[in-house]
Amino acid sequence: MLKNRNCVKLFLDVVIGMIFTLLFNVRVLGGLAFHEVAGVGIGLGFLVHILLNSQWVKAVTLKFFDRKLPGKTRLGYSLNLLLLISMSVIIVSGLMISKVIFPGFRAVDQRWFYVIHLGVSYLTLAIVGMHVGLHWQWIVGMMKKVFKVQSSSLLHVLAKVALVLIIFFGGFQIFETQVAPQIAQIGTTPIINSEQTLPEGFKGQIERKGLNGENRGVRPGGERDVHSEGVGEDGRKGGLRSANPAGIILTFSGIIGVVAFITYSGEKMLMRRKLKFRESL
Repeated sequence: MLKNRNCVKLFLDVVIGMIFTLLFNVRVLGGLAFHEVAGVGIGLGFLVHILLNSQWVKAVTLKFFDRKLPGKTRLGYSLNLLLLISMSVIIVSGLMISKVIFPGFRAVDQRWFYVIHLGVSYLTLAIVGMHVGLHWQWIVGMMKKVFKVQSSSLLHVLAKVALVLIIFFGGFQIFETQVAPQIAQIGTTPIINSEQTLPEGFKGQIERKGLNGENRGVRPGGERDVHSEGVGEDGRKGGLRSANPAGIILTFSGIIGVVAFITYSGEKMLMRRKLKFRESL
């Protein structure tokens, strides 16, 4: 029973993670309609995730300030709380700028909500990476049980090769997608200048008129925006092709992978230092 429950949790987390990466490009799988529906779906999926872990949440909540509670458990609880808050902010800000399924929620001044929606999304991407890294051993153990994989020297070699590829690819994507600048814009004045680069698929979400003085729908150089006037809200009208889902998942999963590796490596380093300290006593 416990094994089946853990399998459901793992499957749900993988699905939520994959869909979340797809939301970083509003042209994927048909445009804004998928983006908004999937965004609400992730919120519901995250609530199911919390319900499946309700006993753990209740137990840790009652003992959070107990000195006997392991630091890793307290950190995991804090990350889950941050994840809940960030997901809530993403959903609420998304409602405020909705153009398809909840157009009635649209705010009078949407500029701040666009900036918050995008910035917190990238912050959540980093939090997810930390969450994965903190639970990496559990994830690997569950994957081995689900796919009935036996440990071998060849498997270890392939795992190391895959890890190196993830680090290099994910590191490049962190730089390419400007993760840090996107997070840093949270709480700043929502002014987008001509030199600031928005992630592919988000370009054009922020209306130019009133932000940088340029005509809405025209990026520097005269290129038409995906959400400019005359372009349908489903992201299809205007001749722009839908983004490649596999490429989007690979790109942002790589970023999550790098953050997860840093978190996991940091945890192992701290554990070794604690062990050495205890041995020296």
